[in-house]
Amino acid sequence: MRLKKPAFLLNKGQVLITMFRRWIWRLRGLFLFSSATMKVVALCVCIHLILIAAGRVAIGYTGISYESVLLKCFSLNWPLLSRGFLWQLITYNFLHGSWLHLLLNMWACVVFGSALERDYGARFFLKVFLAGGVAGGLGWLGYIVLLPHLSFLMPLTGWMPEGLALTLQAGEGLKGSPAGSICIGASAGVFALLGCFFALYPQRTIYVLLFFVLPLKLKSITLLWLLLFLTIAEMIFVQSPIAGSAHLCGGALGYVLGWRAPRPGRIDASSRLSD
Repeated sequence: MRLKKPAFLLNKGQVLITMFRRWIWRLRGLFLFSSATMKVVALCVCIHLILIAAGRVAIGYTGISYESVLLKCFSLNWPLLSRGFLWQLITYNFLHGSWLHLLLNMWACVVFGSALERDYGARFFLKVFLAGGVAGGLGWLGYIVLLPHLSFLMPLTGWMPEGLALTLQAGEGLKGSPAGSICIGASAGVFALLGCFFALYPQRTIYVLLFFVLPLKLKSITLLWLLLFLTIAEMIFVQSPIAGSAHLCGGALGYVLGWRAPRPGRIDASSRLSD
């Protein structure tokens, strides 16, 4: 004799299934009908949630989480990239180390990426974002490969700023192999969007919150020089996990792409890049 489940359990299951279907439909609508900028943001958020969930699940009895495996396969690292994992030059852009890391990158992506997409279309936005990410990744790889070969500067570390001296010491520890280094984050692609924006709109007024507290009114070109100064200063004076070389390379390529693109006022309706 088969026992029937109580009606309230059936109703609860139906409610959960209905809620799940509604969320799937909303996500489908978000990816199909939203702008390319919001699709990138939604994809980064979804991937970050997947990584958080994967970090709580271990593979068998190994003690190794699925998150560490996903990071190793899809973050940018030389050992696997040299063995054919070429997709890492794209996928590392969509991985983030923390909610703050994700928030800052996605905020800049929405502010500056939306402006580029509005005037030049989704294809141009994706071209700048992805090409900047690849350029930043290659720049970072070149930096960590070159760093161990600067050991001849070690006797001068006593006269250097602390951040630069610690960076050279870390490079000496790599001993010519960047096997333990990985790079994640959309920062290179975001800096490409920034560089492109600054090239296209050098005189546009931008309002920013310095340290999220002090409001500043700056010209776009002024903000460009400020970010350039802060990035280089961070690389010289502060030893941090921020990949300044990726920022600089991504931003430089974005600036070149923006410099070569036609100005918004000169774009024909027939030649406008569509979604």
